[in-house]
Amino acid sequence: MKQSWKKTIKKGMCLLTAGAMLVSLSGCSSAANSGKGDVPVVTIWGNGGQEVREALQAIADSYNNSPEYNKKAKVEIQFVVSGTSEQSLPDRLAAAYKAGETDTDFDLIATDDSAIAGILAQTSQDFFETIDTSKIPNYQNLIFKKNIIGDTFIPYRGTSVYLAYNSEAVPEPPKTADELYQWIKDHPGRFSYNDPSTGNSGFSFTANTIYNQLPEEAATSSDEKWMTEHTKEWDNAFKLLADLHPYLYQTAGKVQYPMKNAGTLDLLSNKQIDMCPAFANMVLSQKSEGTLPDSIKLTQLKEPFLGGLAGFAIPKIAKDKEAALSVIDYYLSYEAQKQDWNTMFASPVVDASKLEGLEHADWLAETDFDTIRYFSIGTLQNKVRERWAEEIGSLAR
Repeated sequence: MKQSWKKTIKKGMCLLTAGAMLVSLSGCSSAANSGKGDVPVVTIWGNGGQEVREALQAIADSYNNSPEYNKKAKVEIQFVVSGTSEQSLPDRLAAAYKAGETDTDFDLIATDDSAIAGILAQTSQDFFETIDTSKIPNYQNLIFKKNIIGDTFIPYRGTSVYLAYNSEAVPEPPKTADELYQWIKDHPGRFSYNDPSTGNSGFSFTANTIYNQLPEEAATSSDEKWMTEHTKEWDNAFKLLADLHPYLYQTAGKVQYPMKNAGTLDLLSNKQIDMCPAFANMVLSQKSEGTLPDSIKLTQLKEPFLGGLAGFAIPKIAKDKEAALSVIDYYLSYEAQKQDWNTMFASPVVDASKLEGLEHADWLAETDFDTIRYFSIGTLQNKVRERWAEEIGSLAR
């Protein structure tokens, strides 16, 4: 990974009451999880897709097997898989906070930077601890020492949406957003994006139509002025999405918006479409497993799709704050960064040239993070999704 990546980062939810349910919803207390053997147990809570869970667990297992680190703590993973009926991680954190819990097993929260604002909205602006990086030796490895969240957040992997396409059908993919929109109209039924409320690749396509028309700083602000004072740009964007609607993938003569990020990739894999927005790590993982053919390639537009950082935050209600620092330290090691790539093709947040034993190392060039568009708009995400459901999703009913 090039050091220039960091220069390209653009400045850019019901609460439950306390009661008998609280232990299961907010995490076990320290009495139940005070430690095993002579070391404390550090519990990482994460959410997202199954591939994220597997990567977190793989690195946790390596930590627990490390003669150097397993003297400091034992790591356990608790994970809320997206799209299930489980209570969301932000709601669990909010339940614990509202009940006044101060000694929970929410030791480390592993989440995307874009999700932090939602957690703070349900708890408090000082819900997370300031992290003492002097106690994290491998912090020196980190390229992204500056991030939109600040000193309560330490990134451990990168992620971004790209344009995935079938190179057999599309030898020359679009290079700009306008070229993409024209390609969609010129090739009816061969493009799709998922319902934005079910996955962020579809959300990215939707958000790009809006934020391509706004000043650069809007992409990293949750200020509602970017909506209330820019109604023309929002109106133009949703008119464009409505204009594109008839040209999208159809079944039984009706436009269909797939569910989840995987939905559009399934269509691409089956050659029912030729192009869609997709997360780089999902495409590369499926190519590695053979579920996506080698003909599927990735490219980025001149106006890049959203990108961001996943990282760790330590809630003030955590029981093992000091021990949690050693866990962050391990996830920033070159060994862990290599393992994160090899497990889920997560983009490293350290100098990739120092990582040895990478699988498909050539794929790093295909997902060159010099093109990242750092995107974090907090609760405005909900406004985008709500308006899409009202004006665009309704067209498919």
